[in-house]
Amino acid sequence: MRRWGWGVLVGVLGGFGCGDDGRDTGAATQGMGATMTAPGTTDETTTTGATAQPTTTTTEGGSDASATASTTGTTAGTASEPTSTTEPAGCGACSEPNQQCIDGECVTTCQGQDPDPCPMGQVCDVISGSCHAPADVCTLAGASEVCGTQKCGPGSVCDGQGACVPVAPCAGVACTGDEACWGVACACDRPVECADPGLDLLNGPFAEKIMGIDFADDCTAWMVTLRSGTDYLRRLRPDGELTEWAGVSNLDMGEVKVLRRLTIPQLHEVPPVAGGPVEPPQPVEGLGEVAVTYTCIGGCFGDIPQGVARLVEDDPVDPLPIVIPAMTTTGNGPFMAAVADAGPQGLTWGEDRVLYVGNSTANGEYNTADLELATVDVVHNFPARVTASAAVSPAHLLVALEGGALYRYNVFTKQSELVTELGAHVTGLSHDSFSGLVYASMSSLEVLAIEPFTGTFEVFAMMPDRGRVAVSPSGKLYYVPAKYLQVQEGMVTSWDLPAVF
Repeated sequence: MRRWGWGVLVGVLGGFGCGDDGRDTGAATQGMGATMTAPGTTDETTTTGATAQPTTTTTEGGSDASATASTTGTTAGTASEPTSTTEPAGCGACSEPNQQCIDGECVTTCQGQDPDPCPMGQVCDVISGSCHAPADVCTLAGASEVCGTQKCGPGSVCDGQGACVPVAPCAGVACTGDEACWGVACACDRPVECADPGLDLLNGPFAEKIMGIDFADDCTAWMVTLRSGTDYLRRLRPDGELTEWAGVSNLDMGEVKVLRRLTIPQLHEVPPVAGGPVEPPQPVEGLGEVAVTYTCIGGCFGDIPQGVARLVEDDPVDPLPIVIPAMTTTGNGPFMAAVADAGPQGLTWGEDRVLYVGNSTANGEYNTADLELATVDVVHNFPARVTASAAVSPAHLLVALEGGALYRYNVFTKQSELVTELGAHVTGLSHDSFSGLVYASMSSLEVLAIEPFTGTFEVFAMMPDRGRVAVSPSGKLYYVPAKYLQVQEGMVTSWDLPAVF
């Protein structure tokens, strides 16, 4: 599948990717279905600030994929025609990340160049450093965004503080001496490192009165219930082991979110063109942590302990303590049922292990729980009630409001900007760490695939009834019915996601 614009979301693992650029442009891709017309969107604003790079941004010493390989229907002119002066035999100081020593000559590829050196009708693919037809498989191209003194090209975005950070399918950023940057360590094919529990298991006791679902990086499934009486958080491992934890009293639950990687793991071996050692994946504290929302009880009125809870698995007395206490709030969507449209909504983890959720103190207020600092705060005020959220970079969260307005919130600057209007309530948002797209389940029963940095969206699928969707690392998108709200309870089902970028 080809990106609509920017590259997507940041990696938490280092390394190199896509070593072989001999890609088959005939590889099958999955269509997105009928196209919806997106309203006009606002461009990312030019930001100034400190030029120091964040620790998540790395500078690579060379291209992560072969610039000399050719692809059917593409032109690799920039790889075979030097655009910089040659050095003595051995290339000498051929040190820019868009330079390669080829046959004793220092050759500059098309990455980071302004103006674009590619011929008419072709674009600079920053993964390979060569010119491609725009529709070629695994082509990452697009304009650059001014970010302080840097220019963030495809595979990177501005963090709002003057530095470029990587977004999927790339896990790092390379910058030239004049601070032209682009994404590196990019993946072309979706890796599948785990298998989900079978649909027979997902539709067994695990799905009794299911309301929300999420998946950990090892394909373990998590869910929360919405039912009369005590609600439960349940875990279903791929081998079928089922565990559940009872919630507080008979408080209703709404969402479950697991802290996951924002990009897929990168290769552990050095591709032919890349030099130097490859660092092994580094563990990230908190990956796999689970949080749930308590949204309602009875008629959703009165002084009741709504809020966000975090799972403490080894505490048999209080395994789901509230870390973000909430006031009583109610809304007019997205499920059109008071019991499901109350309390905190829009639960998500930031890459920094901070929990974000809307409406805990008042409708439209965005709240955080910093588990490292043990603090709770109101960080932003949106113009309407929050219904869903998803992290899309180390700096950005996508936030849906009642009615379908979609905003992008910057966790560093604490500012937001309107991305697009979706035209219906959003019941859930789930980010794909391979493509960087965000999948939105809608009150209209459509499932939209959204590019979070341009606002472009298309219809991906249709849900049979009210519910939510969630991306699994297995490469599937799951639908879960909101069973408590349905006359005829539905089944958990799934769709295959595109396997090729």
